[in-house]
Amino acid sequence: MGFANIVLKNIRHKFGSYLVYFISTIFSVTIFNLFCSIYYNPSFETFRFGSGKMSVLFKGIAIAVLLFSAIFVLYSNNYFIKTQKKEIAIYSLLGMRKEQIAILMFSETFLIGMLATLLGTIAGTFSAGYFTSLLMKFMAVGTSVTFTIDSRAILVTAISFIILFIISGIRAYHIIYKYRLIELLSANKQGEELPQYSIGGGLSSLIFLGLGYFISTRLDMNISGIELMLPAFCVAMLVSVGSYLLFRNCVPMALVFLKRKKVIYYRTSNFISISQIFYRVKANAKMLCVISLLCAITITMISASYSLYRGLEDLVAFYAPYSYLCKDINEEQHAEILAVTDKIGDVKIVQEDKINLINASLQCTDYQPDEDAELGDIAQCYILSESLYQRIITHTDTKVGILSNNKTDFTGGLAENECYFIDRNPVPDYCKDMKDSTVTVQMSGMETQFLVTGVSIHKYIGMADNYKKATVVVSDAVYDAYRTGASGKGTDIFYGFMFDHEMSSGSTVEAINKIVPARTGYQGMPENISYIEFYKTNFSLFGSYVFIGLFIGVLFLLAVGSILYYKLIVEAQEEAPRYQILRKTGMSNREILVSVIKQLGMVYGLPLLLGLGHTVFALLAYNRAMDLMGQETPTLLNAAMVVLVYILTYGLFYVLSVWNYHKILKCK
Repeated sequence: MGFANIVLKNIRHKFGSYLVYFISTIFSVTIFNLFCSIYYNPSFETFRFGSGKMSVLFKGIAIAVLLFSAIFVLYSNNYFIKTQKKEIAIYSLLGMRKEQIAILMFSETFLIGMLATLLGTIAGTFSAGYFTSLLMKFMAVGTSVTFTIDSRAILVTAISFIILFIISGIRAYHIIYKYRLIELLSANKQGEELPQYSIGGGLSSLIFLGLGYFISTRLDMNISGIELMLPAFCVAMLVSVGSYLLFRNCVPMALVFLKRKKVIYYRTSNFISISQIFYRVKANAKMLCVISLLCAITITMISASYSLYRGLEDLVAFYAPYSYLCKDINEEQHAEILAVTDKIGDVKIVQEDKINLINASLQCTDYQPDEDAELGDIAQCYILSESLYQRIITHTDTKVGILSNNKTDFTGGLAENECYFIDRNPVPDYCKDMKDSTVTVQMSGMETQFLVTGVSIHKYIGMADNYKKATVVVSDAVYDAYRTGASGKGTDIFYGFMFDHEMSSGSTVEAINKIVPARTGYQGMPENISYIEFYKTNFSLFGSYVFIGLFIGVLFLLAVGSILYYKLIVEAQEEAPRYQILRKTGMSNREILVSVIKQLGMVYGLPLLLGLGHTVFALLAYNRAMDLMGQETPTLLNAAMVVLVYILTYGLFYVLSVWNYHKILKCK
């Protein structure tokens, strides 16, 4: 039989063993090709929020996918070599030289990789048009995408993965030279040492995990991303080290405890399961740690992406309550706005509010104006009448709710010595203790004290202007008194317009922007805010993150399942002779199956449970970051749905592993 025939026959004969790896590799290639296709798509070269930024984003993700694929391929390749040790030994006994065997193994690995690359590239190329359109939909961009085949994307994919599989094949080539014939023949007979552990290591794991979780709950989401990197890195390191020490020490300690419980341990299936896990845990500690971290990353990534996208519309309404909001326009400009809206005819103005705000200052012992100020510091503020505020709430269809929900609970009925307080900050931390406090308002020599009846962080005139100053809502009579004493420059006038179909207002808003002079406000944000522009800006930015998060999350899920599957299949082949002895001593197939179910259940379940613990604290930190954006999102509720889907998919790998593990034990 020729050399090429042996390679092809081996691939056909062992293709079932390669199947999960083959499918996961195809998916990796497909994802990489998709991101390359989007990177080279001309629709993204001149994208609205900065030329080249989207390209850089997708280029970076493509590189990350390739690196992850490299780790996965090399990791899986180790298992294949381990399962083929006896086969390699037989080739040696039949007279094949090591270089011939190495070339044979290299050829198998390379051909499988090339077939996966070919199929993945085809799948990525022909699905790129659909997924590009899907990305456009996520980003709320109406641009149509035509199907194109870009040779650059195909070439980059082919070259990248050819190099990857050549490296993988060379690595397999060198591994074969490392083993002697006697080691290959006795690969499954090597004894296993009793795993060592320490109580100190177990306690350290709990301390590291607890400290990491505690710091994650105290992360200051107000600071910049660069400043946040160091504490976030510390959390990641503490959780990673804690996870490893947990599997290295706490799991063996727990198993020793179970072994001492004779009622539990000496049941046949438990005896086998606990013993197997006990002797494998030392070798599996690193793998289980990696799996738990990957589970946490995957669930967090998909949950955060899903929650973010679901909450984007509420976010837009929170920061852009009016269809169009502008400031200090004259009567002529106001008339032009009405005329151009009527002329274009895409939308109609159904509500209009002229919002007169009086400039003043305030002081309250229970109020901290911002993170750099102290409690009781003087701060600038607006004064607003209660009737106008109620009209704004009605016209903008503002949701009613408590302070922590970023809504308003104002119902009116203020006495002359009462006020309702609206804070400028994005989170309620600075004003949460103000209710029933006394606030002193000063304006043009007038000083009045008010009892605070309620508190909100409602951005009633949008993100830019509400971030400048807090607002004190007073009764109409008090407001009129302040208005009489205010000079012309002591007031700011805003105009808020509500359209009947604001999602169709693009042309109208573009025309109005030519009438109203542009303004730049808080942190460079435009102060003339339109719902449609804010909607498109947010969806174009965050929609791409959602798209990436979902795909990378699915890729990680497949990799996690594949790594566990191959690790367990290798162990099944090593354990088969021992189970054959147990079967001869009277152990039934059903008892073997129950033992396998319990054993693999622990291997799959332990990292999943720990990963879910990591996920909870990661999502709590994420939720606080979303609070800063004013996004009220039930993140943990959304995560519960993601976890359910994840567990079902993860469970498929578990069922597949149990079935093949038991099949190997029966056949040997």
